[in-house]
Amino acid sequence: MRTSIVLLALSIILISCNNHQKDFSNLESISFYDFKGSEITMDQLKKEWNTTINPIIHEDIRNEQRVKDLYIKTIRDNSSNEDYLVLVASTSNINTYSGKVISSFKDGFKLSDTTVTCTNCGPEFQGELVDGEWICANKGKATDDCMKTSTLDY
Repeated sequence: MRTSIVLLALSIILISCNNHQKDFSNLESISFYDFKGSEITMDQLKKEWNTTINPIIHEDIRNEQRVKDLYIKTIRDNSSNEDYLVLVASTSNINTYSGKVISSFKDGFKLSDTTVTCTNCGPEFQGELVDGEWICANKGKATDDCMKTSTLDY
């Protein structure tokens, strides 16, 4: 009888300690807020992001890359070992990825006012954080053609 009670208690503890990972696969169901705290639709977010990754230098370049897909991933800061959630944008240019740190806010996530864009750094998002500052590198090592562009929203 005592063994049964112990096994039942252990089972309950194991079930209650189940590590629940949040499902970020359906971004449309998540509320996003800009860095000022105003709610933003997914279409607005993509439109603003497209403007960020395509500086107004040449109008013909502007049409070259667009946000193709968004997903959320966890990035660990290389110095502080603190984990950050990052909203990552893959673009129509297969060598360009962009990211923004997001944080819990109201019923969703608030976007950082800083965006990093990594170009020619590898086949996936290569943004990394070191003491909260963005670098574009492959596992902490810079590559020759890799270019980082940081932008600050205001």
